[in-house]
Amino acid sequence: MKRRKNPLLAALFPNRCVYCDTRVQGDELVCDVCRNNLPRIEGEICPKCGRGKKACACRKKENYFDGIAAPFYFEGNVRKGVHSFKFRNYTAGAQEYAREMALTVKERFPGIAFDFITEVPVSAKSRRARGYNQSELLAGRIAEITGVQHKRGVIKKIYETNAQHGLPGYLRRGNLAGVYDLPEPDAVKEKTVLLCDDISTSGETLNECAKMLWLYGARSVYCVTLALTKAEKRVKK
Repeated sequence: MKRRKNPLLAALFPNRCVYCDTRVQGDELVCDVCRNNLPRIEGEICPKCGRGKKACACRKKENYFDGIAAPFYFEGNVRKGVHSFKFRNYTAGAQEYAREMALTVKERFPGIAFDFITEVPVSAKSRRARGYNQSELLAGRIAEITGVQHKRGVIKKIYETNAQHGLPGYLRRGNLAGVYDLPEPDAVKEKTVLLCDDISTSGETLNECAKMLWLYGARSVYCVTLALTKAEKRVKK
């Protein structure tokens, strides 16, 4: 969706690329350089981790979610855009990010009828500090594009944890144990759920949320994010 502006306002406050922040023409949201050079996940894709086969290091690890999809790797101008969206209150990119995510869901999960889409939660403290949950914004926009119902707050984060991206891989799973719960468990029974987050590194946050949905009776859980980090490779000693 393009933003419409008064011509005078457009001249005074031109749109900026939601990835690299350079000025763009008219109602565009993405500059030509980014449009042609974003780090897309393409080719043969691992169904377990959502990355291209060359970037996969999941070794077919079992997860509580049935599949994960993302349009991009978390690098280059995608990384820059996500940081502005997540930490600098630049929410103008949500519609464009959601458009890419919705297209990816349609491509990677064809024929799946989702009962609803929900988001990975943040704690009450984090929401107060930031003013919004970026994953909830994305889920809402994806719902508008796809027509799938958006159910907010299906999963609750019940206490603070250390940031996942600041921890080594072997500590990430334990860092999230017991962190999430469902205030209305019956809402997910026998449902096929699309779970939305902005980025995924190790996948442990999505996996823990999917576990809670599964424990409370969800039929299946699929995940969508804007970007995935390239999997950490084990270093041979």
